[in-house]
Order: sequence, then structure tokens, then C-alpha cells
Amino acid sequence: MKLKGSKDMTLTRRRELETLLKAGLHKKAIAKQLGVCLATVYNELQRGKCTQKVRTFTDCYGDRHYKTVTIYSADKANDLYLMNQTTHGAPLKIGNDFEFVRYIEERVVNGKISPCAALGEIKRRGLFRTSISKSTLYRYIHSKTIFTKIGMEHVNIRKKHYEKATVKRAPRGTSIEKRPEEVLRRNSFGHWEMDCVVGKKFSRDTLLVFTERLTRYEIIVKMPNRKQETVVKSLNRLERRFGNKFRKVFKTITVDNGSEFSDFVGLEKSIYKGRRTSVYYCHPYTSCERGSNERLNREIRRIFPKGTDFTKVSEERVKACEDWVNAYPREIFGYATSAEKFAEQLKAI
Repeated sequence: MKLKGSKDMTLTRRRELETLLKAGLHKKAIAKQLGVCLATVYNELQRGKCTQKVRTFTDCYGDRHYKTVTIYSADKANDLYLMNQTTHGAPLKIGNDFEFVRYIEERVVNGKISPCAALGEIKRRGLFRTSISKSTLYRYIHSKTIFTKIGMEHVNIRKKHYEKATVKRAPRGTSIEKRPEEVLRRNSFGHWEMDCVVGKKFSRDTLLVFTERLTRYEIIVKMPNRKQETVVKSLNRLERRFGNKFRKVFKTITVDNGSEFSDFVGLEKSIYKGRRTSVYYCHPYTSCERGSNERLNREIRRIFPKGTDFTKVSEERVKACEDWVNAYPREIFGYATSAEKFAEQLKAI
């Protein structure tokens, strides 16, 4: 077996080395455990060497006595290793800007946004002088030596590939084939997609999700069930919320053929007078015709994974999820947010 050297030591492996030392293992045993040569262990011990005061005893007068001991610090070793990269061979493009690293790690791990979105946010807001490309950022992440808190679970976002269904069945209401061409082109405001995000099996509570196609703005409504009359009532509340602007904000709504959307008359009928919107139904088994909905539903699943019991989720948490989705920096908008784009469109009405 080929033994690994210092360049293969990540922060995780250095912390494992620190743990093994504290457990009292001999250096040869540690080298075998880590799969590195003995020289690498000695080099690491030298790199992470630091002193620490340890209390030995308290005398009869109450005075505490200390001694200084030499220990190994995995964090110090890793920081020194990264700093040395800037002076040996090809320098790191981030230099010694560890605040830059910490900001990206915080936004990805705790803010739940993608590394690319975090980088775009930095550039758009001018937060740091340090500037790297997307390819460099992901190369650093995959190397596991700089962005040590970012794992593959933060990077690998699944992409679905859709194929149009060939099943022929009449839609419940007006077919998407009769929808205005401008909706497909995404060059005008006020065209929405609507879907339900379901929770735990046998749990009746669900989320009704609206996605505006131009701005990717989300509206998330918690419902006690998926009945068609409940969906109509939720749309009624939205009409009251937007008042006389509703018809301009909700020009069309595209839905699938789920039974919860079967009351197309109720969906289109205004609580005041006349018709409030136009509802169009996708072809059966063709979720790609609501691509924005499907894409942003995956973001909602980052907050509420499959199997979430929505009966235990408060309205406040649902609103926080909606705010998070709408505050997400989007590459398609030059890392502006959907909330900003939606506000611009509302102002223009």
C-alpha cells in the first residue's frame, strides 16, 4: 500500500491525529492508523506544536500552580499548512483571506445556499477584495484543505431530467396548449405556477406553493388539507391580500392535473366580481411544464425534507422558509434575489 504524505493531510485527518495522541497511541501506531509514513507524523507534530498551561495542584494557601506542556493542535497545523501554500509553488488565489473562507462556509453550511450563490453574493455586494472563479472555488472545496466545513452534501444538488409524456388525456380545464406564448418566453410579469408540497404520509397538512415565472418569487401557504375547496379559499385570501392589483399580479396560473386543482371555475372566479385569473392545466405526467415550481420545490425541501410532518410546522417557520427562498442570490439575476426582482415589478404596476 502506498503511504500518504503531508499533502494528503486534511483538517479532519489532523484532528484524528490529535485524538489518537490524546489517547496515548505510539507514533508508529498512529502512522499505521492514518495510513501515512512515520515521517509525516513527525512533520505534523512539528507543524502543530504549541504550548499550553496546565494546572498541577492548589497549595494549602489556595494558590494554583501550573506547568507548561507542549501539545499538538490540529487547527494550528492546518492553518500553518494553508499559509505555507502561499509561499511554496503556485500560491493560493485566496491568499491569507481566511475571513473570505469563513464567510462562504457560514453561508453554505448555515445559510443553506450553494457555494456558487455565496461567491456571487460576495461579488455583487463587494464584501471582500479577494476574487476567485467558480471553478477555483469548487476545486478548493473538493480538495478538502481550505473549505473544510463544506462537504459534498452541500455541493451535489440533484438535477432532474424530464421527458414529455405521451399519454393523451383531456385536462380538467383549459389546456396549457391554449396558454399565451408570452408565458413560455418568460418576458412578462404575472404568470405563476402552482403546486403542493406534501409532508409525512397520512399527514393532512400540506404547503400550497406559487412560483412567479419571471422573478422566481415564491408564495408559500400552509393548508390543513389538499381539498379543492381549501385551495380555492387560499387563493381567495391571496386576492384579498393583493386587492385591486391581483389581476395584474396573477394574470395566469399553471397547475397539474391533481384533484386539489380540479375546481377550475372556483380558481378563476373573483371574490368580488368577474374573473380574477386564467388557469391552465399541464399535460398529464409532464411536470417539466412547471419547471420553476419543480426547481424551487427542491429548495423548500432543504428546509422541510421529505417526511416532514407539517402539522408540527408553525406558520412562522413556513414564512421563514418563504423569506429564505426569496432572499436566495440567483445567478440568473446576476446574484440579485427574487424578492428584489418581485418588488421592482410590483412598483411598476
